[in-house]
Amino acid sequence: MAEVDDYTNGKILASTKLALRYLKFIKIPVIGSLIRKKLQNKISTFDPRLLDVNRASKLIHQSMECAVGERVCRAIYTNSEITEAVFLDELAQGMTGAGKARFVTKEGAINTLKKYPDNPLILSKVSGKYMEICCSSPGNCVYWNMERWGLKCLNQLDSL
Repeated sequence: MAEVDDYTNGKILASTKLALRYLKFIKIPVIGSLIRKKLQNKISTFDPRLLDVNRASKLIHQSMECAVGERVCRAIYTNSEITEAVFLDELAQGMTGAGKARFVTKEGAINTLKKYPDNPLILSKVSGKYMEICCSSPGNCVYWNMERWGLKCLNQLDSL
């Protein structure tokens, strides 16, 4: 399970890069099925969910603190479009403390999500709690890449 420290110290980036490399091997007999299983187990801890801005707004309003920063995977895909993510509670504190985000009001966080209407929102768990709402870039996202390789990991958020 990814922890707040993994986001602030860059470990999450290293893990994401590794996962993207492993995707290339999932079609190889025997070893591919082992890699597929390992990747699905790792990704399942994030419990990534697609959500709309209304549900994201509800989560933001339920949070104690909000911060906004560049989406985490943008550091891997430096030539990709610039979009942002909203970090909540402990992740907001950690990301601002690491200089990777800035605190914003709840309305500021919601307005950030609204700036990117063409980018699907993905909610992810960090430290066992939903704390990241990313304005994903489908061409440059580990979750979307996994989906393209046949690893189902994105589901709609059923309820809050």
